[in-house]
Amino acid sequence: MNVRVSQSVAVWRDRSVRSIGDQAYLVYVIIMVALVTIVPAVRAVWVGTTSEQSLAVLSSAVAPSMTSIIVAVLWGAMLLLGRERGPALRHVFPTYALANSDIPPYESFRSPFFRAGLVVVAATTGVAALIGSSLVSNGMTDLFDAVIFALAGMLVGLIAAVSWLAGQVFPRVAVPAAVAVIALSVATFAFPGALSFMPWGWAGLAYPGHGTFEFMVPLALLAAGAISIIPSLMNRLGVAQLVAQAARWESVSSLAAGMEFGAAAAVYRSKPGAGRNQRAVRLSGGGMWRFLVRDAIGARRTPSRFVVGILGIAAAGILVTLATTFNSAGWVVGAIAGVVLFAGLGPLTDGVRHAATVAADLPLYGISDERLLVNHAIFPLTVTVIVLIAAALLCSVVLGVGGAAPAISSVALGVLTVIARVSAALKGPLPPSLLTPVPTIMGDVSVIARLAWAIDGVLFAALIGASASLLTLSTLLPVAVTIALICTTVHRWRRRA
Repeated sequence: MNVRVSQSVAVWRDRSVRSIGDQAYLVYVIIMVALVTIVPAVRAVWVGTTSEQSLAVLSSAVAPSMTSIIVAVLWGAMLLLGRERGPALRHVFPTYALANSDIPPYESFRSPFFRAGLVVVAATTGVAALIGSSLVSNGMTDLFDAVIFALAGMLVGLIAAVSWLAGQVFPRVAVPAAVAVIALSVATFAFPGALSFMPWGWAGLAYPGHGTFEFMVPLALLAAGAISIIPSLMNRLGVAQLVAQAARWESVSSLAAGMEFGAAAAVYRSKPGAGRNQRAVRLSGGGMWRFLVRDAIGARRTPSRFVVGILGIAAAGILVTLATTFNSAGWVVGAIAGVVLFAGLGPLTDGVRHAATVAADLPLYGISDERLLVNHAIFPLTVTVIVLIAAALLCSVVLGVGGAAPAISSVALGVLTVIARVSAALKGPLPPSLLTPVPTIMGDVSVIARLAWAIDGVLFAALIGASASLLTLSTLLPVAVTIALICTTVHRWRRRA
């Protein structure tokens, strides 16, 4: 690190030096959290990946092609992430001070970039190593293939980290570039012969058991080329852009620390841009059609956000298809599908949030509050069901499994998750009763209740996804989750402020 930069960072860090006791307590908390959450989670992931159904998918003929699509989606997602929150970022004050100095941005911001890139590389390498280890432990490939695939995962992580930085440097180009990468990867899937010409295909062709390792050379050259342009990319970072991203991230961190996750997500909600001259509220057509058109035009005004939402819904459709295919660990994949769908529905439910906000006031539009809320729910419900079913049926064809069960589960997942979004919109502020301390021999555990209240939408989404994946096997859990969700939503509707 540059001496002037290190001195500036040291001055900033000296304002909040932790005592030895605080550092020891932090280490204790990290160890306990790792023992209570991370270790069981890692064990559950290992058990899931070594199950019979998972091994059948991991060793299938389409695994290299699916890996290629996942790699392309990862690179596209990193481009989109970079335009909102880049890897080369510090706190607001040091960002402002260093960005306005005569020190090149590469010298000032390479440390946070390397730290963020290391996390990405570790994650992709770990996932690749997990898949390779699962296949090796069951005799489906040899150790050499698994090691090569882990190296491919590392190279994919390096390119992903540079893509993240590229999205931060070129925010306007990030969206079309991400869409082009993902669209080309899907087109490549239809023409497997083209995999050897695409960077994401080189990673897929290194898949254990199917590997053609000569494509590791161009993948390594691509990663080396990406690393070589890091200094020139970072030196293009603008002051206003860095400060704006740092300020938003600091606001999000403060809100998340206060468990106001909805407000934190709203910080990154993009402002309407495209189609501002197009009239959203039209007098022609019936009531439901009018609201459907209004919400569709509203979503179109933030095109990048809308595209990300659609991609999230499609990903949930693919996951729910995989969940109905995995009989033993399917509920885990289903829970992930529910959370992904809940997040993807955010850009489509602006109308629902608006209806929930004005529901407690005098009628503004000449219709009842109930009718206003139902009309605004039509657009997200219609889009969600259509995209979910299309993604589920397409994934069923690719996997060679029946499409009835994924389609039924997708419809249930879509309808219940839209209701969960409505419930989240009606939640209101934190009830004061949850601030009451709950002393125990382990300390005040009232934070658990506040945390559950803060993330109840995500918890409901996970339960909905898990129950939807089991719908064709048992109706007990889906019925119980549906009753609990409807009762919660009705209770919040009656107590809306």
